[in-house]
Amino acid sequence: MKKRKTALVLSGGGSRGGYQCGVWQALEELGIDIDIVVGVSVGAINGSMVVQGDSIKTANLWREMETDMIFDVEEELTLPDVAKEMIRNQGVGSTGLQKLLHAYVDEDVIRQSPVEFGLEVVEIPSFKPHFLWKEDIPEGQLADFITASASVFPAIHAHRIGDKLYADGGYEDVCPAFMALEKGATDVIAVYLSALGRYRPERLEQVPNLTMIKSKWDLGDVLSFDKTRSKRLIRLGWLDTMKTFDIFDGEYYTFVKGAFDKRTLKRADAAARVFGLNPLILYGRETFLEKLAAAVSDARRDMEALAGVDLSSGDLTMAKLGALLKKVNKKTATVFIADHIRAKGEESIFLKKYAGKILKEETDAAKFLAAAELV
Repeated sequence: MKKRKTALVLSGGGSRGGYQCGVWQALEELGIDIDIVVGVSVGAINGSMVVQGDSIKTANLWREMETDMIFDVEEELTLPDVAKEMIRNQGVGSTGLQKLLHAYVDEDVIRQSPVEFGLEVVEIPSFKPHFLWKEDIPEGQLADFITASASVFPAIHAHRIGDKLYADGGYEDVCPAFMALEKGATDVIAVYLSALGRYRPERLEQVPNLTMIKSKWDLGDVLSFDKTRSKRLIRLGWLDTMKTFDIFDGEYYTFVKGAFDKRTLKRADAAARVFGLNPLILYGRETFLEKLAAAVSDARRDMEALAGVDLSSGDLTMAKLGALLKKVNKKTATVFIADHIRAKGEESIFLKKYAGKILKEETDAAKFLAAAELV
């Protein structure tokens, strides 16, 4: 039988790249071998580390990175200050990134590895795309082309190699999964960071056996590197990968397999969002109920505006309730709805279909609270 080949495609996304590191850690734990790696921008950086095979070293790098280590800006500048520098100087340099790549990227190991490695750059000023494999890149220039792929022109200066300027390949395709097919990929795992760049869904639709991993959370600004945020992104990437491969349950949040049935799980996820639980925790049933109960208790302190409402009253129309709930936040509204469901049972107006459409997330969350007897 013909051997199956698994490709890992890593999109661009700047400082969101820690998420891809978490994905890779999960894939290693799941025993998924990678035969082909394709990367764009920060994906090219992470991709080179995947080929080298040291996920611990990569995680340590992301846990230490700060903006001034990557770009030629003063230490501890705020993001608005960095943006001003980019405007004032028509972009900033990336000598810090180049130093990191020369320290962390071992070209000999990558070239000798059986894992195929490809990246994408565009030529400046024509923006002509170049889809390159490691064998296409001259000896000694691999770090330069990775730097070029991660140079988000014009915010970051284009990178000169020989007599040409190159920049971020995301101008052509921020997630070029099609490249993996050139090397015979039968299964493709793509990690999309939902960042700026030309996203080509029509190309992705042509990729067979495609598994897409992307976060439902906002992963933050792409140009602000912060080691605390990177730790969070690594964790989110790991959790999302485990959910993608059906090891855990959940959408925004992550639950031990089988902690709740499918319908209850959806409502639990809504409740966690409404009450702002920590998305980095792997929740078992008891732990989740405990954390949620504490959050509900805190929310009750803000219910003075609804204290005089008679939940058993038959004249509480949806119009009246809608106007009333506009006075409070989502947490308080959810607790109120849950109380109403507990008081009125199947007669609660919030169990009508139209109520769910108007206050969907709050209603789903309230149904969970009521069923779990947290109100």
